[in-house]
Amino acid sequence: MYNEMLKPIIAGIFMGWANVIPGVSGGTIAVITGVFERLIDVVNGIINIKIDKKDILFILLIGIGILFGILTGSKILSWSFENYPFYTYSFFYGLIMLSLWNFRKNVSQFRLMEFIIGVLIVILPYVLESYSRIVSLKNEVNYFLVLLSGIVAGSSMILPGLSGSLVLMLLGYYEMAINKVSKLTHFSNNGFETSDLLFLLFLGIGVLMGIVIISKILKIWFEKGKKSILNFILGLITGSLYPITPAFHGSGKISVMFFWIALGGIVVYLLGKFEN
Repeated sequence: MYNEMLKPIIAGIFMGWANVIPGVSGGTIAVITGVFERLIDVVNGIINIKIDKKDILFILLIGIGILFGILTGSKILSWSFENYPFYTYSFFYGLIMLSLWNFRKNVSQFRLMEFIIGVLIVILPYVLESYSRIVSLKNEVNYFLVLLSGIVAGSSMILPGLSGSLVLMLLGYYEMAINKVSKLTHFSNNGFETSDLLFLLFLGIGVLMGIVIISKILKIWFEKGKKSILNFILGLITGSLYPITPAFHGSGKISVMFFWIALGGIVVYLLGKFEN
């Protein structure tokens, strides 16, 4: 019951929440919740039109969870990160730290090159972000660029450690996307317009295309060199600790910080217990 119904929904909700916040990776959450490899398999099954009823149910439940996570996360988590960033990032730090400890058991042979490449792929966008001016696009919208931005963001949403939200921020579309999703949740009061729908439609199509492209690449990698890709993913998850380090996001009481780190670890532990 848990693996077939609850697990995909819970994973989807956490992935949706993660992809709302720059710096938190939906792909890492997929690894944490134990759905990453199956998600890649199912997406490739859809591409090749080789999918059974269980796979359809799985991707449907994941999708429902992600949609719910994005709609609620654009409100709840945005408020949490705006008002209590230090403690909120502490929670995610604990979540990923224990997950990293658990995931290392899957790596039977450590390979330094793949590990370092994974770490650098995650860290470099944040280094670029700190040296670049992030632009919010507020006036005219080029829907072709929105589509391309969605493709790049969709690819990063699947890769553990990379944040689709950060990619959108670097490309200048993050603020606009969050505002339009927020308007969608109560469109009757905020004048949700056709242009808003077109923006989200092009962005959504781009994200789906990006997910398909990167899933195909990862599927081939899993089949040709599983030890190699597991070390790469280990590097991605390790690198993801850098951007969410609590000290980079304000300050607070150290004792409370450790409480939230521990709580994040407990969530991972409980998810593992449910899975077993």
